[in-house]
Amino acid sequence: VKLGIRPVNLDITRETEFGKIIDGQYDWAVIAASSTRGGEEAYRKVYGLGSKHVAQRLKTTGTQSVVFISSTSVYQQTNGESVSENDADTPQNITTNILLEAEQNILEAGPAVAILRSSGIYGPGRGHLFRQFMNGTAAIEGDGKRFLNMVHLDDLVKAIILALELVGRHGIYNITDDEPVTQLNFFKWLSKTTGRPMPPFVPEPNPSTAKRRITNKRVSNKLIKKTFGLLLNYPTFREGFTQELDRLANGKTRQPLSP
Repeated sequence: VKLGIRPVNLDITRETEFGKIIDGQYDWAVIAASSTRGGEEAYRKVYGLGSKHVAQRLKTTGTQSVVFISSTSVYQQTNGESVSENDADTPQNITTNILLEAEQNILEAGPAVAILRSSGIYGPGRGHLFRQFMNGTAAIEGDGKRFLNMVHLDDLVKAIILALELVGRHGIYNITDDEPVTQLNFFKWLSKTTGRPMPPFVPEPNPSTAKRRITNKRVSNKLIKKTFGLLLNYPTFREGFTQELDRLANGKTRQPLSP
């Protein structure tokens, strides 16, 4: 609050929850919704119904700049191809369709809305494959050639701030690092860097029983770098996870945001 930032934690599926927000004009708004892995019904409520409630509220506040955190999961490609912001027009499952509808709801809430489609976030407390590798429970699925797309938490924050400051950059942008990496090469790097053994190979998950669709794509960040002039602090996973390993080795709970 001392910095002029007021975080609000509420259930956006219930209109009455918006009473927690103090009436008045807001300069900026960052919307980071989560269905807490509650399944399709929870996803529909949060991103379907919830996004409509948020959009309605934004239209009454006169907010100058809005950022909505979405996901690169909207891209359902499976052949390792490069994808840009224009490649999510043919959703292949219900949750992807719901998320695309949520993006559209927020986009229509005002003239200065940036949708940031984030890839897998890592950093202090984040990055499930890294945590699995460090605790010895990781596994390489299939031949390990499926691509991972990641972004460091600090770079996501940096992109959010730029999107808020550059009022008028209305549209959809991918936020991910410069180098998608295969699962196999990611674990090879971790193994070489830490001296720990490689994880075992296991069969690829069955698409019919997997909790989420297994995709394989290389997400491009060219548009956000060109439009916002974004310079990543961690352009590849190597810089980011080197810092994470150093942080763990030194017993630090959190590194400061890089300048």
